[in-house]
Amino acid sequence: MRLTMLCARDGMDGANEWAQATLHLYRKSLENPFHFASQPDWKTRFVHSMRELSTFIERGISDIHEDHS
Repeated sequence: MRLTMLCARDGMDGANEWAQATLHLYRKSLENPFHFASQPDWKTRFVHSMRELSTFIERGISDIHEDHS
């Protein structure tokens, strides 16, 4: 939903930049054992979000609502 809003507000380029920055931040968070994202109860959520961000970056908005599990 956030990516859809960003596309409408900032265009595809702006949303893509945000997605790339957020994906980088999430990766760093998972690598840090002191960040809550690396904890088992949160890790799954971050991994799922990272998968959605990666899909958006690669394919655009039309594919982010599909389940790529």
